[in-house]
Amino acid sequence: MRRRSVMINVTEIMKRGAENKKLPPWVNMRHAWMVNDGLRDKDLEYPENVVQIKNLDYKKRLDAEQFAAILDSWKMDKKREMLYASSGDASDIDSDSYVSNSLFDLCVPASYMGDSDKAYPVIVSVHGGGWFYGDKKLYSHYCCHLAQSGFVVVNFNYRLAPQNKYPSAIEDVAYLVKYIDDHARVFGLDMNRFFMLGDSAGAQLTAQYCIAASNQEYRGKLDYFTYDKLPVRVCLNCGAYDMGKRDDMISNWYLRKDGTLVVSEEQYQLFMDQLAYMNADFPEAYLMYSVNDDLRFHTIELDKRMNDIGVAHVTRAFGAGHPESGHVFHLNLRNSDGVQCNEEECLFFKNK
Repeated sequence: MRRRSVMINVTEIMKRGAENKKLPPWVNMRHAWMVNDGLRDKDLEYPENVVQIKNLDYKKRLDAEQFAAILDSWKMDKKREMLYASSGDASDIDSDSYVSNSLFDLCVPASYMGDSDKAYPVIVSVHGGGWFYGDKKLYSHYCCHLAQSGFVVVNFNYRLAPQNKYPSAIEDVAYLVKYIDDHARVFGLDMNRFFMLGDSAGAQLTAQYCIAASNQEYRGKLDYFTYDKLPVRVCLNCGAYDMGKRDDMISNWYLRKDGTLVVSEEQYQLFMDQLAYMNADFPEAYLMYSVNDDLRFHTIELDKRMNDIGVAHVTRAFGAGHPESGHVFHLNLRNSDGVQCNEEECLFFKNK
């Protein structure tokens, strides 16, 4: 499957689901998205002043001595990639490991590796991909780009649909945040400067995590694992937030099996009505969308909701006069709008 140019909107990506009649639509779309991402990141170089500590696992015990040994070994051999463990076949999009693993990377400034008394600000990046595609490999260039600004950036995988249904993905977000909170001292993180960002489905997951973490009443009604550590600030990029306005096959892959809901009606309604539980304790937010994006109305409506309930936020629209700046354009590190957006978001975090 070959594409001449990067796909810029969700509708175009969804059409790819019908290309090969012999494969399920979600397999076609994963493959199409992989080709798309390859075009976007082709020939990109990783920054020389950033190191990736790869393949930690937020569902396994952390070996603090092994982690410390990685930092020590870097002083002798300054590689840009340091392996905590093997990833196995987790990067093969057709493998079971791809859709179920809980691996994560730390993208860190090179100064972090030799700092014995470190406490770095931390960004948790929640990847997009319609809940059915995406992983840390896809976001490695983007997360390393953010790390250049002095942050430790957590780049992680979560369970993917349709093999893993709701609430698997949002539960994994909570597991990941708890893990880095529990091990902040070992990782050299300042959790008083803890931030989150996400795009597309990752923005939805980030928003839902923050809604639950900031609203004890809502959190108490949910029948899956939650965590109440709130980021200081959050960036929500090109997201879909009003689940009541989503009725497409991607949402069905996430929420249904053979046309039947995979959760109780009560839990389903809590998911659909999540914006009703957003309150003034939601963290200060940077909202971003592209005027060329099919999902732009979600951010416009979220802006209104935040105004109504008193959540401090800024809303930015990009892409006017730049049709190439479509859905999640900021992941394209060659896109001028994307570069500006990423710079603004890093400053938004730094200025807190």
